[in-house]
Amino acid sequence: MARLKLEDFEGAESDCDEALKLSPNDAKALYRRALAREKLDKIGSAFTDAKEALRLLHNDRSLTELCARLVKTNSERLKQTESTESKTKEMMKLAFENVGKEGEMQIKALNNLLVLCRDSADGANRVWNNGEIVTQLLSIITNVEKNSDNEALAAVRVLSELTGKSRERAIQTMELLGGPQILTRLIAARKPLVFVEAASTVIQHVFNGLAAMDRSKEIKPCAETVEKNKLPILRIILELEEMLTDPKFDVFVRECVIDLLMKNLMHMDGGLPRGWSWRFIEGRGLYKMLHLATQVPELCDYPVSAETRQHVAIFLTRLYDDMVFDQRRALYSEVVKNVFDGLLIDIDQRISKIKLAALLITLMQGPIDVGFNLLTNDKITGIMLSMADVENGDNLQQSLAVELIVLSVSKYERATALIKQGLPVLKKLYRSEDQNVRVRALVGLCKCAASAGDDCSRQPMDDESRTKLAMACRKYLVVENANKYSVDVRRFACEGLSYLSLDAEIKEQIVCDTELLKSLVELAKNAGALCVYTMAAIFMNCANAYEKPKIDEEMIKLAQFSKHHVPETHPKDADSFVEKRIRQMVKAGAVTACVFVSKTESKSALDNLARCICAFSAFEDLSGQIISEGGAKLLLQLYKECTADGKIKAAHAIARLGAHNDPNIVFAGQRMYEVVKPLVDLLHPDVEGRANYDSLLTLTNLASISDSVRKRILHERALPKIEEYWFDPTHEELRAAAAELLLNLLFCEDYYKEVIKPGTDRAKVWALYCDEGDTETDRLRLASTAGFAILTEDKEYCSRIIKEISSKSWVELFKEMAMAERPELQRRGLIGIANMVEYGGEMVASEIMGSEIFRVLVAITKLEGDAATGREEARKEAQRALDAAQKLGLIAPTDRQLYERMEKIKLENKNETTALASVLEEEKDEQAENKGDEGNENGK
Repeated sequence: MARLKLEDFEGAESDCDEALKLSPNDAKALYRRALAREKLDKIGSAFTDAKEALRLLHNDRSLTELCARLVKTNSERLKQTESTESKTKEMMKLAFENVGKEGEMQIKALNNLLVLCRDSADGANRVWNNGEIVTQLLSIITNVEKNSDNEALAAVRVLSELTGKSRERAIQTMELLGGPQILTRLIAARKPLVFVEAASTVIQHVFNGLAAMDRSKEIKPCAETVEKNKLPILRIILELEEMLTDPKFDVFVRECVIDLLMKNLMHMDGGLPRGWSWRFIEGRGLYKMLHLATQVPELCDYPVSAETRQHVAIFLTRLYDDMVFDQRRALYSEVVKNVFDGLLIDIDQRISKIKLAALLITLMQGPIDVGFNLLTNDKITGIMLSMADVENGDNLQQSLAVELIVLSVSKYERATALIKQGLPVLKKLYRSEDQNVRVRALVGLCKCAASAGDDCSRQPMDDESRTKLAMACRKYLVVENANKYSVDVRRFACEGLSYLSLDAEIKEQIVCDTELLKSLVELAKNAGALCVYTMAAIFMNCANAYEKPKIDEEMIKLAQFSKHHVPETHPKDADSFVEKRIRQMVKAGAVTACVFVSKTESKSALDNLARCICAFSAFEDLSGQIISEGGAKLLLQLYKECTADGKIKAAHAIARLGAHNDPNIVFAGQRMYEVVKPLVDLLHPDVEGRANYDSLLTLTNLASISDSVRKRILHERALPKIEEYWFDPTHEELRAAAAELLLNLLFCEDYYKEVIKPGTDRAKVWALYCDEGDTETDRLRLASTAGFAILTEDKEYCSRIIKEISSKSWVELFKEMAMAERPELQRRGLIGIANMVEYGGEMVASEIMGSEIFRVLVAITKLEGDAATGREEARKEAQRALDAAQKLGLIAPTDRQLYERMEKIKLENKNETTALASVLEEEKDEQAENKGDEGNENGK
């Protein structure tokens, strides 16, 4: 059942198979397997299971409904089968029988096959054709002379779709291709990046099939399945390891291989079971990855790019995090130390220095603890400074040395020490003619200048020096110099500016410079993930969106008394300045920049992006621009890929966007269902109250859209979390928001049944809350009386209210509802009371009419003058209650009431007669007038 709830339908089917082997007549197992097969589109076998289960439990309503549903689905499928079969045959003929003759026609045919695969499981099975299509697609992909790259891309997309829908097909695909070697080499069959990425999804689907996992659905691998398929998994990993350092493969392929290993090896990140990443270290895997870390584009043994280092750094970080035991981490550090010591043997040679610097840079960008342990010794500092101060103008050595110096400045004390030793070297390199060296030196100076963070009392450089450095960074970034400097140079200038943006004066300088903000957006478009961390840091610093420690006033006084340093906040970091900066950044396109740089595997960078968008979404009037620039879509991506803290920020931003906007616009289409899970995850006691509140508001808006959305909210097990706030009397606003959400959920039949079901206090709470809450806003009472009005249409609920609430309590409660000062509150309450009299049965109606409520209802029907203003609807509902009681024979009108009714009817009839007479008189006058006009015309 758990796998069904997790939507792991193949896993659920497999579990039921095992259960039925032990007990073939287990009706529950048959029922659950039928549900799983229905979701997998195996309608025939699902019906067989359901029919057998119904034979065993012939009175089960859910089984009867399932069988009826499957019969209906099957009849619909039979109608579609003939058309699907003919379409498939036609497309197969166009795709494979005219290979190389009509390229566009072949691409269209392959795309149509892709659509058929996506539409239904039946279509996918017909396209699959027992695996015959695999060799046909492979021939298109590998035949470079006859088939273009576009045709190969269309073919590999069809293969990806087929393997993604079925684990069995994924495993068969590997076998039909000829084993792991040909499978892994598939990504190198063509050069374009889009092809490489599409082919890598095929390998990922094979991993998913062999391990029974799916990262996109958060389904973790099955240990038994992995053990069963241990050999093919190991062969795929070994093939990917070989590709890491093979000179035959280009940059895109190498980076894709790194990403595939990263997604599948790390157990802590949803990959293969624990132990596979350990084998990677024990074997040659980590050595190969570290060898890759020593490469630079200018001097490499095999093709790499500037982005390759980032891929390697992220992989090494994840791998280190997966070493959860000290013994494993020690082994990891030992392998790194061996590679490091090997480079130190020939350190006098230029190539060894370059490789050593590249390795340390990668480690400092990745597992920083490991890198810092190697970096913090006098020998490495000396090598670093000597490389930076090399006399022969070796620009590559100088640029790497400066980059390493920048990364080593991680603390204030380290920065102050480096300023004493290395500042003259950095200044000298800043005067270099090579822009790559010069901009890296500038980054080093910026990082030293910003080493005190946002503590304005402890800056190592004065304001004037920091401003000059910011202007130097600006020179590289502005649009007018975009063609003059390379993207690499500009991204380093952006990094320098990101360090300086911790200072409040520089923040103001950045946001007031419209041209600079536009230049940052343009750089994001061109550089993409290369500048993700620095771009996110600039926006995060300017918006003050970084995590701030809670300030304890007593601790500050104690620190001041003991003469410890206490950080001081800059006056321009006040809330009014922050709001102004956020508005200027969003107006300049900061959200667009965040979208462009978001394609990265770095979780820390993605967390920073989530903090930025969360800060931007705090202002309701900016939500329109955030949504139009793709902010909602980005937030969903961030929620899936960030760390736990980043997920909360992304989910809170989603809640803020949806709290005061139409969900049909903010979360169009399928996205409306995808945002439910992030919003439900915000309903946790450890999350701040504001995020809880925004989440409840957005879920309320979503629940007003359709029944399918309401069911999705219940499916995500949101009900216990919502009711926790509903029952909590300590937070009035949260309780009211929860009540409003539950009111919308009442329109869902599943929740309605849960409320009226005996054995819970939900029914009673809806009634009792009609007289609770804040009397100023009445939000809780308005929601509760509306819910009460809906629930009182059920006869059983009406009788439960009378039985479960003491007679004195419900009479007082109903009196308060009927006599509410607010007209809308009174109307809703009276709807509920009238429903109870009308639908609750004679017993309920007699109890109500036998109490003081009867007199209150009569009094309400007689309201006149100012007292009746705005209460017309309430009077109608009170009269409806009395009329219902009269029909049941519980009350009868007095002689005076009968007389008043007769007089009222006479008066109404008289008014109608008078009105009719006046209309007839007007018509006669009009006819006479028309006759007079005709006589005058005849006379003329």
